[in-house]
Amino acid sequence: MKYKHQHLLAMTGISVTTVIVLLLTGCKSHQEIQAKVSLHPKTFCNPLNINYRFMIIGGGDGIREAADPVVVQFKDMYLLFASKSSGYWYSKDFAHWTHVFISDDVLPIEDYAPAIFVHNGYVYYVGSTRGEAMLYRSSQPEKGLWQPVKRLFTYWDPAFLVEDGKLYVYYGSSPSDPIRARVFDLNTLEQIAGPIDCLNSDQKQHGWERPGEANELTRRPYIEGAWMTKHNGKYYLQYAGPGTEWKSYADAVYVGDTPIGPFTYMPNSPTSYRPAGFMAGAGHGCLFQAGDQWWKAATNSISIRHMFERRLSFYPSAFDRDGYLFTDTYLGDYPLYLPGSEAAAENRGPQWMLLSGGKPVKASSSLDKYPATQAVDEEARTAWVAATNRNEWLQIDLEREADIHAIQINYDEYGANFKGMGIGRYQSYRLYASHDGAHWSLIVDRSDKRTDLPHDYIEFERPFRARYIKWENVAYTISGQVSLRDLRVFGRSGERKPAAASGLTVQRDSSDPCKATISWQPAKGAEGYVVRYGIAKDKLYSSWQVISGTRIEIGSLNAGVPYYFTVDAYNGGGVTPGKEIQHTN
Repeated sequence: MKYKHQHLLAMTGISVTTVIVLLLTGCKSHQEIQAKVSLHPKTFCNPLNINYRFMIIGGGDGIREAADPVVVQFKDMYLLFASKSSGYWYSKDFAHWTHVFISDDVLPIEDYAPAIFVHNGYVYYVGSTRGEAMLYRSSQPEKGLWQPVKRLFTYWDPAFLVEDGKLYVYYGSSPSDPIRARVFDLNTLEQIAGPIDCLNSDQKQHGWERPGEANELTRRPYIEGAWMTKHNGKYYLQYAGPGTEWKSYADAVYVGDTPIGPFTYMPNSPTSYRPAGFMAGAGHGCLFQAGDQWWKAATNSISIRHMFERRLSFYPSAFDRDGYLFTDTYLGDYPLYLPGSEAAAENRGPQWMLLSGGKPVKASSSLDKYPATQAVDEEARTAWVAATNRNEWLQIDLEREADIHAIQINYDEYGANFKGMGIGRYQSYRLYASHDGAHWSLIVDRSDKRTDLPHDYIEFERPFRARYIKWENVAYTISGQVSLRDLRVFGRSGERKPAAASGLTVQRDSSDPCKATISWQPAKGAEGYVVRYGIAKDKLYSSWQVISGTRIEIGSLNAGVPYYFTVDAYNGGGVTPGKEIQHTN
């Protein structure tokens, strides 16, 4: 009998070894995949996964927004305020945020650009107005209890600094007026100095201040969103431009020896900048500390259905040994360690790579102009839209077995028409994993989810191996067609890292030194690139992610400042740092 079976195999050209391999492979494809969601995650993924409110302004039906974030530590919690959010959030771990709903008869929460400071056991709040505004305070903000204190001049986009019995107020949001400061007695809140002009735009010298997605427009920018940080005896006055609707939205810095200047422009500006990637824009926010770590809370631009369609992100920040402030937005919408954690103190993130970008995808249905491929295109401004909000699904082929550590589900709002906060709005779903695309294991069951969190992020306690990931809709009460901006899978593919990028060339525009063209040769195995650049070889603090192509044009440089450039290559196996550095004056 044994001889007969071997003879048949020989006749068919199949070896015994091949049969064994096929049998083992078949066993693996049927093997149940075990995955456990971490209840105490160590990471998060931008944009922040909070209950972004729907707009209540005219023309904003069905569009979410949050912008101009301010984060302060108060007692044993962190408070997060943002424009147009019907309240604010608090958290003790940065992983779980509780929203406190506030009505306008308690606090003028509908004012833009909230300003916050903490003093003597109280947190103080004021919003943007065209002149004076009421200052409020609370000793129990988690309970939504506030009381008025006194009216004072804060004008538009105010920010505070408390020092030596004085309250400094920085303000301004205009295409023509400067950022200004006023000084008040902290005890009486009577003005004792100001207004003082601090800074204004200079489009000729500062390319990043020019409006447009690529800083290509000639009209004056909006200069706004002041924030002051004192560090090592220096005063860092931060400000935003050129406009909240652009991917080029960024923050820059002027530095002074006193809270009211004079101030000098920091040449590595913009210091918070993210012009490309899944979630772009990194302007108008604040600098805050979590433990000994500095972080930037920033505004991201979507701005497709409305100029103010925006989200919030946190990025690691620091002051280098020479006193330069910078914000690390390098692959800034990949998983990062939570602020204040021991892991974040040692490393910015776990270096999990995006595994789903541009991979083959199938869907239960799709509306015209909203194909399933838009759920893996690494662009928050596009979306896959299904035909219904019922039994819909999306499946991604990672093209190889990979170690999967985390998944982010980014919902879109196609067809929504809500205004403000409301009850009964949620997204519930299941996630499955498979070795072969035919036999599926349930890895996440959020069928009972009743929260409106449109950027759900799931970290697993341990990585699991799979090739296919499937999202399955259970309930979607936002509109009649469920939609996803992107379904993003993070981990390690196990493949070899790409070769280093080579052939780097940098050509600075002789007629406009704020512009430069950077090109390089394709690197074997690369799925994308990150151009890093800065004012010195050891200060390559700015970055520009390139998902396709090997050439970019940058229009955000500072005239009269030398720059150094390098190009990193990446794929699902990791990042290969650039070996070539090119310099341009």
